[in-house]
Amino acid sequence: MLYMIERLPTKDQELKNIIDKLAQFVARNGPEFEQMTKTKQKDNPKFSFLFGGEYFNYYQYKVTTEQAS
Repeated sequence: MLYMIERLPTKDQELKNIIDKLAQFVARNGPEFEQMTKTKQKDNPKFSFLFGGEYFNYYQYKVTTEQAS
């Protein structure tokens, strides 16, 4: 599956770290882990990428590359 990376969160290193780390966990633990995170973090703006938006494609790309490694 190919994801177009529209924007990388390079200006916000903390956000990039959150996305990268979550992608690792989701790749290892499956979509249930992502769903649990969505439920727990639904009101946290740092996790808004899980619901679409600016960094969603980057997140999907990271999950896919982690699964392939």
